[in-house]
Amino acid sequence: MRSNWFTRLYYRLRGRDPLAEYYEWLMQFGRVTEGRVIDFLQDDVGTTIFYRYNIANVDYETSQKLTPEQLTRSHLYVPGASITVRYDPKNPGSSIVP
Repeated sequence: MRSNWFTRLYYRLRGRDPLAEYYEWLMQFGRVTEGRVIDFLQDDVGTTIFYRYNIANVDYETSQKLTPEQLTRSHLYVPGASITVRYDPKNPGSSIVP
């Protein structure tokens, strides 16, 4: 636990966000597959989509808060819509919808 605290403090002091850097890496180098939107939730925080995709006959289900840019194309993220998913080949459960 201590190393997690130290790591977060270190990155905060350096002005870096490792999670944002990881998602940026996924957008550039993640493998591409097809997914399907299964639901969405709209609340005070924003719009979150829930989606499913399959890698090597394993189903993955996750969610993502839509960015302001994605909200301008919100008609593409309705339940049942086919979407592009970028995932980490070393950890297929980690993904992002570009």
